[in-house]
Amino acid sequence: MSTARVRIAEFDDTPGTVTPAQYAVLGLLREAPAHGYQLQRHFSPDGDLGIVLPIEQASLYGTLKDLAARGLIRGVERREGLRPPRTEYELTEVGVRALDRWLKEPVDRLRRVRVDFLLKVYFTRGHGRRALRALVDAQIAACEAYLAHLDERAANLSADDFAHLVVESRTSAARSTLEWLRAYRQRV
Repeated sequence: MSTARVRIAEFDDTPGTVTPAQYAVLGLLREAPAHGYQLQRHFSPDGDLGIVLPIEQASLYGTLKDLAARGLIRGVERREGLRPPRTEYELTEVGVRALDRWLKEPVDRLRRVRVDFLLKVYFTRGHGRRALRALVDAQIAACEAYLAHLDERAANLSADDFAHLVVESRTSAARSTLEWLRAYRQRV
């Protein structure tokens, strides 16, 4: 299962799939209701999240429209003085539940750790050290399980096989990621 587009479980009341960018918007809206321009600042190259997941303004507005259509957020039109009205977005209960579930799950694809996991860390930090440690511990366990799977695959391959080279590459990346996760865990 790719975390680039996570399929929500059948028993879940979240409609469809939710992308990491959409989860990031849900996380920001959990902190405070906001309109698109306010959200965009977080995803700009010098914004908090822009270094992990830059999002262009047009894409952000498309994301907001999609999240609203799926019932994860709702928009309320607000007028400030003589300015044209702006739509301010806030999370719905369905959006809160979807975000809470996502924040607790480890990333299941190693290549998505540098985006999805970092987004989860960004938003989990506000829930205290215990929640952050639980997230990091779950990610370490997922990475260890992945490494065990790779070791098992490598044992069944000849060192001359191209597949063995691929497994070695993935193993090297997984070990490096695991080392990074363990170092981070010591700091939290």
